[in-house]
Amino acid sequence: MSFEKKQAFRGIRALYGDDGFEKLQNTHVTVIGIGGIGSWCTEALCRTGVGSLTLIDSDVIEITNLNRQLHTTVKTEGRTKTEVMRGHLLELNPELKIEIITKKLTPENIDEILQGKCDYVCECIDDLDAKAYIANYLFRKKSTFIVAGGAGGRIDPTRLKIGDVAQAQGDALISKLRSRLRKEYGFPSNGKNFRISCTFSNEKPIYSCKESYISGDLPAFGASMSVTASAGLLISSWMINRITQK
Repeated sequence: MSFEKKQAFRGIRALYGDDGFEKLQNTHVTVIGIGGIGSWCTEALCRTGVGSLTLIDSDVIEITNLNRQLHTTVKTEGRTKTEVMRGHLLELNPELKIEIITKKLTPENIDEILQGKCDYVCECIDDLDAKAYIANYLFRKKSTFIVAGGAGGRIDPTRLKIGDVAQAQGDALISKLRSRLRKEYGFPSNGKNFRISCTFSNEKPIYSCKESYISGDLPAFGASMSVTASAGLLISSWMINRITQK
């Protein structure tokens, strides 16, 4: 079956014009973390015509990801998230330029791994230590990037917002990130914006039954695809607007 790019993306061309579509086609975006938020962000970037993607995630798919992660099925369990997403995205756009990296970013390897790949970055992980050094690295590199706040334990996607890390309220993950960036990386503590955008939710998280958590039957809190996917789509929308309006 032939693939006619302009026909496949005619809806995108109608929205952003041929000039905007060409900008998307000629832009490379890196997505760090291909899980409950990142998998949906990646899907949207691909379906909106971004021509080149790098996906970074060292994890394999577990059946417990089924409730929220796009790539998870009973057939993909045990495979790497990046490998499965690459195959899926190439079925959407066989002309997509895509690189996968199945390593965890560390302070020691981040410069090597992100070399030439940090102009546009969607950071979609929940590891606080990694979020802090990645955000600081991208900020110092003057990247166009956005970080994901907490989405677990929430059921109302309408409570999601985008704002500056310094001003986002009600999101424990972003609050901890803000403190870490101030304490360890010298970001301002006088109320000034960090100039780092993030998603966040001020919805109070719902925790699982204490007895079930202690017994190991349940995690501390669950996750709803309607919220994690919405966060991923918010991130992709923010990025697409930055690309098309440049």
